[in-house]
Amino acid sequence: MDKTKVSLTEQSFEKKIFFYTSLLLFIIYIVLLIKTAWLCDDSYITFRTIDNFVNGYGLRWNIAERVQSFTHPLWLFLLSLFYFFTREIFFTSIVTSMVLSLAAVFILSFRLPITTKNKIIVLLAIIFSKAFIDYSTSGLENPLTNLLIVLFAYTYFKLETGKTKTFLLTFILALIMVNRMDCVLLLLPAYAYYIIKNNAYKNYYLILLGFSIFIIWELFSLLYYGFLFPNTAYAKLNTGIPRFELVIQGFKYFYSSFKLDPITLVLIFLLLILTLVKFNRKYLSFSIGIFFYLIYTISVGGDFMAGRFFSASFLVALIILSQIEINTKPELISFILIIILAGSISLKNTLFIKYASVDKFGICDERVFYYQYSNFIDGVKGKSMPSFIWVDMGKAEKRNGTQYIIMPNIGFFGFFAGNQSYILDPSALSDPLLSKHPCIFPWRIGHYERRIPLGYRETLVSGKNEIRNPALAKYYDKILLITRAPLWSKKRLLEIWKTNTGQYDYLINDFLKSEEYED
Repeated sequence: MDKTKVSLTEQSFEKKIFFYTSLLLFIIYIVLLIKTAWLCDDSYITFRTIDNFVNGYGLRWNIAERVQSFTHPLWLFLLSLFYFFTREIFFTSIVTSMVLSLAAVFILSFRLPITTKNKIIVLLAIIFSKAFIDYSTSGLENPLTNLLIVLFAYTYFKLETGKTKTFLLTFILALIMVNRMDCVLLLLPAYAYYIIKNNAYKNYYLILLGFSIFIIWELFSLLYYGFLFPNTAYAKLNTGIPRFELVIQGFKYFYSSFKLDPITLVLIFLLLILTLVKFNRKYLSFSIGIFFYLIYTISVGGDFMAGRFFSASFLVALIILSQIEINTKPELISFILIIILAGSISLKNTLFIKYASVDKFGICDERVFYYQYSNFIDGVKGKSMPSFIWVDMGKAEKRNGTQYIIMPNIGFFGFFAGNQSYILDPSALSDPLLSKHPCIFPWRIGHYERRIPLGYRETLVSGKNEIRNPALAKYYDKILLITRAPLWSKKRLLEIWKTNTGQYDYLINDFLKSEEYED
């Protein structure tokens, strides 16, 4: 038989093997996605705003005031669109997450890789990564972030250089910023490299047009909420915790996440090293983005959700992996062995559900913790999900039909308490006054609880400013104007300017000297 024909037959057989292997791995991902689908408590913070928005109360968490308690506007608007028709949030959010995650993985695995070998490795890595699987659902913005990152990469690597590519890259980057602002760090170096290398900055009008959606959102946020950034950002930046302590906590976050999910961090750092060795500027810029985001993660102390902050970085690492040439079978086998060996612990922790508690660093396997109370499988079987709800408002103070409650865990509780309840959040995620105060020590990462100023609780119930400290009472009057006065009030617009330029910071500082808090 002709050797050429034999060779072609072997290549054809090999291609079929790789294709069916890829298809099998993708099906395994679908099975894992369904098996592990869940919602976390934090997602219901956003869901409460969605419910109020769809029911005509505006983009508010407590309907009495305009406060941005969510960090992902694009995700909120997308879910709001579907919730408007379904009026059911549990399955709506999970199914939306599933569709977005499947789309992201499909493009990443079948459209981006430069060879069939790369497809196999990318899919295998996805299956073994606990962080990626866990946050393919959860109710948070990760699935939409993942799809946008993959679309950015597809545009970056597959489209020809030109005006269309410049606009699309800019527009997708702007969408990522509207979805979750800090994720821009992952892609900004690659975007800057493209713009500079191709002199695309000369098409500044396209860049401005592409970023217009982010600019519009920021202007809306400033006008509607009175601030450029979410209230959650102020709550987590004004903690009074020394930066050194947060950096130490950031390294603890790496350690806790690595124990549960070694493969995610192993692959991230492996790809960082490989891009330096191969030194291809085109994907080296993505590696720089990962480095920036890891430094950012350390600087803010990480998170209380193990692995969550590494999901997007892992995805960008896989994008790099899809572009690195794997020419030989030994290279392929080496990658597969690394993924299987490092990923065995990760996969075990993904598949086997057991009770999870908060570790000594304040970090928890959130999916395992909430899975038994809020998972897709049990919901499909007809069980009431979520089942982890406590709405005991027997001790709530009431005024004009509104119930005033203090509650440190505001997710599930806040959503099911209803829009006629005003919930005072000691962690300050939804409270514009407490978010300007330092947290109580000792603290837990992501849960920066505040003490309640004397008279603040009475002020909320009575509707009159009864805050004891004169300086804080004066500052609260400014907050009231910003969050409750008519949008176009000239006095309100003036207070927005003064507050955002720090002209009232002295009032908070004066109060902090007295520390007139409840016991």
